[in-house]
Amino acid sequence: MSFNNRGNIKWRAPLILISLGILLFGLAILGGSAYTPIKYGTVGLVTRFGGLTGTIFEPGLHWKLPLAEGIVSIPTVVLSYETSDNPELSNADYRDYPVNAQTVDGQQITIKYTVLFFIPGENAAQVVQNIGRPDEVVENVVKAHSRNLTRLRAQNYSAEELYSGEGIFNYEQVVRDGLAEEFGDYGITLDKFLVRKVEFDADYITAIEEQQIAQESIETAQYKSEAAEYEKERQIRLAEADAERTKLMAQADAERERLLADAEAYSIEQRGAALEGYPQLIQWQFVRSLENVQWGVLPGEGIQPLMPIPSFGEGDSGEATMELPTPMPTPIPEPSDQ
Repeated sequence: MSFNNRGNIKWRAPLILISLGILLFGLAILGGSAYTPIKYGTVGLVTRFGGLTGTIFEPGLHWKLPLAEGIVSIPTVVLSYETSDNPELSNADYRDYPVNAQTVDGQQITIKYTVLFFIPGENAAQVVQNIGRPDEVVENVVKAHSRNLTRLRAQNYSAEELYSGEGIFNYEQVVRDGLAEEFGDYGITLDKFLVRKVEFDADYITAIEEQQIAQESIETAQYKSEAAEYEKERQIRLAEADAERTKLMAQADAERERLLADAEAYSIEQRGAALEGYPQLIQWQFVRSLENVQWGVLPGEGIQPLMPIPSFGEGDSGEATMELPTPMPTPIPEPSDQ
């Protein structure tokens, strides 16, 4: 009997140690599961037995009830939804094919765009509760509303407005405003709506190009006409300027001649006045004029010479010579101060 008790004690001790070890290991696991890290760019929604508690964990380390509570991680960073011809080649978070639409004048177009959006952390519980996780948000809100609005709003614009000019920017703004309002009703924030490209039917593009070529031809012809008219006006202005210059030069020449004539008249007038006041000046000027005369013939009888004229005689060479006395200038009286 005592042998059996000692045998039970022998096997009981290892069992207790093993049980204690298992208990401690379980407690460690439970203790470890009670703390959960939340990554940056996300928030953690606390669930309890499958339902949302309304508690939102920001990035960092948090404690929760082990086994009873769980964490749903929701990204709060900007996500992208993009439409393109080859979605598999896109690097967007969510990819799709372009939207086909029709303009107000009946032209078929294809619209490629990008939607950037995010789920605010404070609205994450509401969004998940009402819509679902990001995949459901994209499918039921972003995709549905963006494709619908881009198609409907395009019907308010003509093909020409969306082909060029300010129409495409206005269209983009209209769709952006509509999406921002509709996303806000779900607690989602629209970051940007970008129209990357609007494609038109090939026939329409050809027609537009031909129209542009015709318009350019008209503008070129108009430019040449305006250039010819400008050249004509330029030549007229040059001719007018040349005529004005000739007129001014003629007036200047006439004025110069008038001034010279006035000066000459004034000089004659002054000389006449001087001769009238001093008649001796006439004889003196006449004598001065004969300074370089070697011989001359003066009138004979009946005229009193102003200077003695010697008789001709023969010189040493046998030739007749005439010697003139050195003229004596008549004193000129000083003009009176009266």
